[in-house]
Amino acid sequence: MKACKILLSIFIPLFLTGCWDQLELEDHAYVVVMGLDISDDQVINVTFQIANPQVGSTERGAAQNEPPSDIVTITAPDILSAKELANSIISRKLSFAHLRTIIIAEELAKTKLFHHIISSAIIDPELRRETNLIVSKEHAKDFIDANKPKLETRPHKYYAFMLQRWKDTGYVPLSDLNRYFQRLSGELFLAIYATSEKNEKHRENEDSYIAGQVPQKSGDPVQMIGSAVFKNGKMIGTLTGEETRFALLLRHKSLVHSVIESFPDPVNDKYRISVRVKNGETKVKVNTQKVPAEVKVTVPMKVQILSDPSLADYTQDTKKRELLKQSIKETVEAKASELIKKTQKEFKGEPFIWYVEARRHFRTVRDYEKYDWEKKYQEAKVQVHFDLSFESFGEHIKPSVIKNH
Repeated sequence: MKACKILLSIFIPLFLTGCWDQLELEDHAYVVVMGLDISDDQVINVTFQIANPQVGSTERGAAQNEPPSDIVTITAPDILSAKELANSIISRKLSFAHLRTIIIAEELAKTKLFHHIISSAIIDPELRRETNLIVSKEHAKDFIDANKPKLETRPHKYYAFMLQRWKDTGYVPLSDLNRYFQRLSGELFLAIYATSEKNEKHRENEDSYIAGQVPQKSGDPVQMIGSAVFKNGKMIGTLTGEETRFALLLRHKSLVHSVIESFPDPVNDKYRISVRVKNGETKVKVNTQKVPAEVKVTVPMKVQILSDPSLADYTQDTKKRELLKQSIKETVEAKASELIKKTQKEFKGEPFIWYVEARRHFRTVRDYEKYDWEKKYQEAKVQVHFDLSFESFGEHIKPSVIKNH
C-alpha cells in the first residue's frame, strides 16, 4: 500500500503538467530600449524600441528592406500599463527579457514622478535590476529616434558597446537599477548623461565636457559623457566627464583602473602633456568621533608619459621630472577638492560611497541613521592625497630637438 502511494505521488504530477502558457520565440516582440517622458500630471509617454530579429542575423537576406527596429510610443499611467496597451498595436507579445537600457528624459528625472514610475515597474520579473539607466537632455523619444549609429545595425549592440566604454574612459559612471535602489537614503547616485543635441564648446581640458558640448564634425549624433546626479530618487544636477572621473577615482573600489588625460606642461605652458593614469585601490578612512567628521583619502597613482609636445627632457633631467610630478599632483588634488566642495555645498551629499566606511563605526543600523551621515558629510573635513609615481616615459629615451642654424 505504501509503495502504491509513492508511485502515485511520482506519476500524478506528470499528468498535471503541461505547456498551456508556452510561447514560441517568434511569438514574442523583444523590447531592447525603453524611453520614459513626462506627458501630463501623473501620466507618462513610454517609448518601446523593438528589435527586428531578422536584421543583423543569418536571415538578413530575407529582410533586406526591413528596418532594424520598430519604435512605438504609448501614453499611460505607468510602464506596465503601457506594455499592455502596446499589445493592441503590436501583433506579438511584448517582452522585457532582452531589455538592458532605459532612457529617461531629464525633464522627467527632475520630478518625483520618476521614482514612483520606476519603483512600481520593478515588480515585473522581466525588468532586471542590471538594466542600465541613461538620462537624455532631450525627450527620450527624440533621443531614441535620433540615435541611428552607422557601425551597429542592431540597436541593443550599440548600447552594449557604448556602456562598456566607461571602463576605458571613466567619462560616464556604471549606472543600473540595482545601484539606483541602493542609494536612495541621501547618497548621490550617478547616471549616464547623454544627448543627440549639439551645443559645442571648446575647452582647454579635453574631459571638461558634458554630453552635447564635445566639438564634433561628423559621426553618430549621440554623445555620452558626464553624469546626471540623483538624490533621493530625483535628478538635482550634472557632472562633467572630468568630475565623473574623479568621483569614480575617489571611491574605495574604483572600477576604472586606467584612463588617458592631459595636464599643463610646467616647463612651457603653451603645451599640454598627455599621460596614462593607472590607479590602485583607494584608501578611505572616516573618523566619526571628531566634530566635524574627518575623511582622509589616499589615491595611489602611476603615470605613463605618452606625449611631450614641448620636447622637455623629463627622462634624464631630475629637476624637470620632479617639477612635472609636483605639477600633476597639485592639479589633481585641487580638482578633487573642488569636486568635494561642490558635493558638500551644492548637492549636499556624496557620490564616493564613503558612507560604507562611516557605517562601519556603528554597531547597529539605527545608530548609524541617528548619526545622520548625510548631514555630517556637508561639514566634514576632507583631506585628499595622491601618491603619484612615474612608471614610464614612452619608447624614446630622449626627445629629438630640431636645431636652428
